[in-house]
Amino acid sequence: MSHAIRLWLTILTASVSVVAVRAADTPITTIRVAAGLDNPVYVTHAPGDYDRIFIVEQTGAIRILKRGVLLAEPFLDVSGIVIGGGEMGLLGLAFHPDYARNGSFFIDYTDANGDTVVARYGVSNDPDVAEPTGETILFVEQPGPNHNGGWIDFGPDGYLYIALGDGGVSYFGQSIEGDLLGNLLRIDVDSGDAFPDDDDRNYAVPETNPFVGRAGEDEIWAYGLRNPWRNAFDALTGDLYIADVGAGSWEELNFQTADSSGGENYGWDCFEGSECTTFGACDCDALGAVLPVHEYSHLTIDRHCSITGGEVYRGCAIPDLAGTYFFADFCSNTIWSATLTAKALGVRDRTVELAPDNPLNIRGISSFGRDAAGEIYICDLFDGEVFKIVPDPQVHQTATNPPDGAIDARRHLAANGIDRVGWDEVDMTFDTVPRCLAPADFSVSVEGNANPPPIVTDVTLVGDDEIRIVLDRVIDVVAWTSIYHHESAATLRIGVLPGDVDASRISGPLDILALINHLLDSGDTLAEWSSDIDRSGSSDENDVVELIAVLGGASGVDTFLGASLP
Repeated sequence: MSHAIRLWLTILTASVSVVAVRAADTPITTIRVAAGLDNPVYVTHAPGDYDRIFIVEQTGAIRILKRGVLLAEPFLDVSGIVIGGGEMGLLGLAFHPDYARNGSFFIDYTDANGDTVVARYGVSNDPDVAEPTGETILFVEQPGPNHNGGWIDFGPDGYLYIALGDGGVSYFGQSIEGDLLGNLLRIDVDSGDAFPDDDDRNYAVPETNPFVGRAGEDEIWAYGLRNPWRNAFDALTGDLYIADVGAGSWEELNFQTADSSGGENYGWDCFEGSECTTFGACDCDALGAVLPVHEYSHLTIDRHCSITGGEVYRGCAIPDLAGTYFFADFCSNTIWSATLTAKALGVRDRTVELAPDNPLNIRGISSFGRDAAGEIYICDLFDGEVFKIVPDPQVHQTATNPPDGAIDARRHLAANGIDRVGWDEVDMTFDTVPRCLAPADFSVSVEGNANPPPIVTDVTLVGDDEIRIVLDRVIDVVAWTSIYHHESAATLRIGVLPGDVDASRISGPLDILALINHLLDSGDTLAEWSSDIDRSGSSDENDVVELIAVLGGASGVDTFLGASLP
């Protein structure tokens, strides 16, 4: 009887047992979330958009992964104006911080002549499709086909940051006048045009940029870069990680604190890593260069050769990884995690965990990215795949066997009617406190229904171990509906199976409890109750996993709707 009472007390609740590892070192792995892509080089998200991630294809398209489904139609296709291959192509994407209102986003690409273009585009009336044409914000002539940089993103200050490599000409790294190559730029895309006579520069310059009012191009924020291949802001602290691809010996990772006023010189071409080079006539001791917080050599058995900058983990699925930076080497396919302490990185090799040697291994790691929830993704250039870093499912969380709850048995139905009754919200209880769950963590499907299923619009913590899921429309109880939690694979199944229950025998909620008890074989009940509820003609204990609906009544008294959940 105790279990049935618990069912009654958890009204509108499906209890799902979730065992989450809270140790200081959660085992992690990767799952493939998208395949069939054409040279994926970046993953990002629009601000506040938990339903979609946007995948940049080097050949010129931006694809949408929406609730786990790769949409067939690109969000944007600029392949007609992009030259792809090597270090060229569509390389960067950044959504305006106020994208929800203005629909603006920016791309960085190599045009048909091999030059760098940063352009502003806008979304159409269809949120999954952009307007096909944009306007140039910045044009930079490139001396060669390599070292294009290509990363762009909005910083915590609301300004657009643009990473430019040296174009294959090493001395540009130390040049801050007359060109923009080898630099990290910081521009204002919202305050007009500071260069009305220059068609290549259509933006304003923040007055706080370090070279405003003195020697140096006004938009330069930092310099001394060779080929910054993927930078990342820490979404929590605002600190900036800059991965700079080396020449013949060293790969380096630079770090800029959120309170920086800019002007840092990261050393190239006087330094490669922390080593003074012979590329230029440099007085390395007097240069004042900011040396990397981490570097690694090419001279290893792993054949490292090109750093791929990553992302700082600020997600919810693996709380003990908060603040951990992930990055990789493109040639060796090595993946590391790193924790910054006093400007020194504690680095750990994660390759075996995240890119195991199996049919779904990760090769040619071109980029990392993150979604709105702070979870991290990895792009596999060679195989056209995107992977997501997740807790190892063998130890992360599992769902219990049904049944675990009851749907509201107190709703009155007309005694002489069979009106359809449904719910637009349901609750789930967890064995551990659910954290940071978002609508995108759930999907809904309806069996045998050609109409689109409901969508989860909100997930709210309503107790220490309970969440409320809100849907955009009512679940029709005449259809079998499943709400699926992606991380745990737990499924809440809701529906109606009329069976042979006689509604006229029900006089109140306690009779519903008695019926559930009978089906659970956990207590005595009236002998005339039938347990053959799957209409199979025979009764067995598995019948309890079917949902029972009591609709209408022949006795002229109010009846109730009750359910045992599979």
